[in-house]
Amino acid sequence: MRADEDSIGYFTKLASEKLEITKNKLRHLTMALEKYGYLFTRNKSNQRIYFQEDLGTIKQLLEQVKNGLTIDDAAQTICGKKDLSHLPANVAHDLVSEHDVVTLASDEMHAMIEEVAASAAKQAADRVIENFGSEFERRIELRDKQLMMRLREATEAKRHKKGLVAKLLGY
Repeated sequence: MRADEDSIGYFTKLASEKLEITKNKLRHLTMALEKYGYLFTRNKSNQRIYFQEDLGTIKQLLEQVKNGLTIDDAAQTICGKKDLSHLPANVAHDLVSEHDVVTLASDEMHAMIEEVAASAAKQAADRVIENFGSEFERRIELRDKQLMMRLREATEAKRHKKGLVAKLLGY
């Protein structure tokens, strides 16, 4: 099965080669787009992955820059963002862009991150406690087996000694 051209993603180096620009220029352009809400797909290492649609958007941005706009103004135009600075912060963060992207205020994002971190920490602590409990039980059981074995050995040794003394003394 062959992947179609639209489903192939490129990392920064290949994307910059396809666009015939430097990697630094590509990063500068993508950061300008992200500033106005454009979302690039990222992998687990948080590296951007550029698809054909993204490359097309960056080409549009480059065209507008060639036509005299600044990178910032061109990115704002492409992303269709309006100036929200005149709105109160609690209203501005609730607006949804053309790309159905919800933006959050910094304190809301921190609260969400703290909630996720607390949940993960609790799960990790629960696992540690569970592992500790089972390891503790295993060691107690092992200790009990060793103790019983030594008690049996001591009892048999005592019987054996008593048998010798009884034979010698005629008991």
